[in-house]
Amino acid sequence: MAPKKLKYWFDKDLAVLLSDKIQAHCKSFNAKDFIKAVANGTKNLELKDRVEFIADQLQANLPTDYTQALDILLMTLGPENENETGMFSEYYWVMPIAKYVEEYGLNHFPESISAIKEITKRNTGEYCIRPFIDKYPDKTLAVMKAWSHDPNVH
Repeated sequence: MAPKKLKYWFDKDLAVLLSDKIQAHCKSFNAKDFIKAVANGTKNLELKDRVEFIADQLQANLPTDYTQALDILLMTLGPENENETGMFSEYYWVMPIAKYVEEYGLNHFPESISAIKEITKRNTGEYCIRPFIDKYPDKTLAVMKAWSHDPNVH
């Protein structure tokens, strides 16, 4: 049997996983609506569109204050990935969180840059950091230079 394509990992099962993680830190999160929206809305989408759809559903179901919502999402991340591998096999579920930062965090530089660092320790921030490089090139590149000396290999 062929392994499940990556795009199919971003479906109802992922919505359930994210809901469980979020509800541990935000009891008011409407898991039922989130799961239903993701289950119905991702069926005919490709990978990047699925990730973006889930990020948009996070925005729709988390507190409207970006920093408050981001704090909740960061609490879901759990331990850092200590291995060279596993970013996509074990921490794939972080991708919608990164997309959330990319889409909704551009006007919150300090909080978002800190979140991207945490995301990178588990998955990748290579896409979500791009709008920050465009809008804040000097500040972002200075932060990235400092990150290059971080003890975390990611």
